[in-house]
Amino acid sequence: MVSTTTLVSLIAPLLLTALAPLTTAQAALTCGATGWDLLGATPAFYAIANPATATPAACKKLCSTPNLPTKCGSFAVGNGTCLLYAGTVASTLNANPASQYAYYDAGCPTPATLVKMDFSA
Repeated sequence: MVSTTTLVSLIAPLLLTALAPLTTAQAALTCGATGWDLLGATPAFYAIANPATATPAACKKLCSTPNLPTKCGSFAVGNGTCLLYAGTVASTLNANPASQYAYYDAGCPTPATLVKMDFSA
């Protein structure tokens, strides 16, 4: 019979290895950063000016729609508009705290309302 201590010592490293990619992926997400499109970046492939879809939660729902013409990698909300992008926020954003637009990677846990992040410090 195998002791509980032995069993835990065998399983723990496997669990840590399996969970490591999840931790790394979460750490790389950009969520709620304010700014504008980066000069030369691929523009949004979808834009809708509708206050009902211009919240982070509603825009994220559009971003996760399976029948989009392009896979959504990130989205932005602001000024009554929802914008969908193929790339990540890192490849799209020119950060600026004065912007009305907040950018989110598709994997971000989004708040129901817009939260502006201030990078001036």
